[in-house]
Amino acid sequence: MGQPVITEEFDGNSIVLSEWRVDGNGVLAEGTYLTGSVLGKDASGDLELTTDADKAEAILLDDVTVPTGETANGPILMGGVVAEEDLVLGAGLTLDMLREPLRDKNIYLKNRG
Repeated sequence: MGQPVITEEFDGNSIVLSEWRVDGNGVLAEGTYLTGSVLGKDASGDLELTTDADKAEAILLDDVTVPTGETANGPILMGGVVAEEDLVLGAGLTLDMLREPLRDKNIYLKNRG
């Protein structure tokens, strides 16, 4: 008898670099969001692309467009390792500014490769 063949599939475009991860659903404020957007809560408690590193809470896992005046659920990462080169940052933010606040949320930045 031959040995069983073990195969693994890898998504080359995935921003998540770890097998360990915590995914969830987040309520997004109106706007257009790209995969990898660094999200934080607005005054209403809805997630949006954050411009404040201390408010960074999650990473968006898919492109989402929310119509004006509405909110919508979106897939988010709340823990794991992400490819830093795939992140979409809010105005004025840098990766260095986000490392510690995201690490405090159990989200770790790593170079792909």
